[in-house]
Amino acid sequence: MAEAAPSPKAATALAVIAGYLILRCLWKVLVPATEYSLPPWPILTLIFDILMLIPLFILKPQIPAAGPDAPATVRYAKPLFVGGIVATVIMVLIRFSSESGWWTGHLTYGF
Repeated sequence: MAEAAPSPKAATALAVIAGYLILRCLWKVLVPATEYSLPPWPILTLIFDILMLIPLFILKPQIPAAGPDAPATVRYAKPLFVGGIVATVIMVLIRFSSESGWWTGHLTYGF
């Protein structure tokens, strides 16, 4: 059976997921929180942030080799992959940094 060729669609999906994680991390670091979440939400969002890593690890091997004429999503797949992992680690660390970090998910609380 012939193996399927790597698809640039995987690179696009990886870029969207990694971009979402990176932008969400920047929002949590740069924007102060204004109120605490209700009790189930900190755990649910923490689990969601960690589960978003699974598609990154599934899509990474499916990305074709980057050549000089490859699309931008293929050329920048590796930095986006690493950026998505770093962003997720930062969001998890923010949750365990303080009590307001646990409840809000943001680095700072208040104005």
